[in-house]
Amino acid sequence: MKIGSIEFAEPFISLAPLAGYGDIAFRRLCREFGASLTVTEMVSVKGLVYGNEKTEILLNLAPCEKPSCVQLFGCDPEFFYKALNLEFLNKFDIIDINMGCPVPKVTKCGEGSALMRDPERAADIVRACVSGAKGRPVTVKHRLGISGDSIIAPEFAYKMQQAGCSAVTVHGRTAVQGYGGVADWEIIAKTAQAVKIPVIGNGDITNLSEAEKAVSEYCCAGVAIGRAALGRPYIFSVKSNGTGENVKIGKIMEKHINYALEYFPEAIAVRTLRKHLCRYLSHIKGTKELRLKVNSMVKASEIITAVRDL
Repeated sequence: MKIGSIEFAEPFISLAPLAGYGDIAFRRLCREFGASLTVTEMVSVKGLVYGNEKTEILLNLAPCEKPSCVQLFGCDPEFFYKALNLEFLNKFDIIDINMGCPVPKVTKCGEGSALMRDPERAADIVRACVSGAKGRPVTVKHRLGISGDSIIAPEFAYKMQQAGCSAVTVHGRTAVQGYGGVADWEIIAKTAQAVKIPVIGNGDITNLSEAEKAVSEYCCAGVAIGRAALGRPYIFSVKSNGTGENVKIGKIMEKHINYALEYFPEAIAVRTLRKHLCRYLSHIKGTKELRLKVNSMVKASEIITAVRDL
């Protein structure tokens, strides 16, 4: 499995970008459990060019994130090119472009999945990134299309390939579907057959058996796991078969807490931990009351005590 000149061991199972959840502490855990690649939360190219501090924080990397990948979003090829000439992005080995986010506040600006309405502009963005990437591979994450009446994933991926894209990740839903319904892996397979570059499938993968099926039956070079990894970073572990067997959840939660406190000031760490810990607890029966308590905690010591008591 190769993305450009970067070689990965098989099976290729990456952590998909997760806005609001894919922070450095969580990504570090996923890599330690065996994720082939972790991708930053999506970063605005305009925010980078204009020097937004909150945007720059998203670019922090854990030592184990090699090779590294940043996901950028925007709609102006010029801003992508300018962003890639900033020193902040020099540390990243792979440049990924978000063309799949269906959230209205993103799409109303012509960004994310809205770019699938304008394949020419999307291709121009890829060309601009390839030009500014200094030889690093450029990849794209996109959806099947805008709606069920406009399924264009195979043609769109081919156009990205022609523009210089080294791989695509295809989320098996349309933009209109958002995160509902069922991912259509048959169309992901058709996309993989339409191009020569690697196609990474994404959508509804919840364990390693499903990941293996996606690769063997749907012509994918690998898979990306997103929401199914929340509260389950061990999903990438071959030793546990991604099921949590022989995995001590309490120890993982404690490690997650320590990582968050290592990378963030306490107030920010606690805010990120509340939502992550609620995801962990959602997989444990009888913890509804504890989840409610966690959501009201403001100190790291409270969270640590709650986890140890559990």
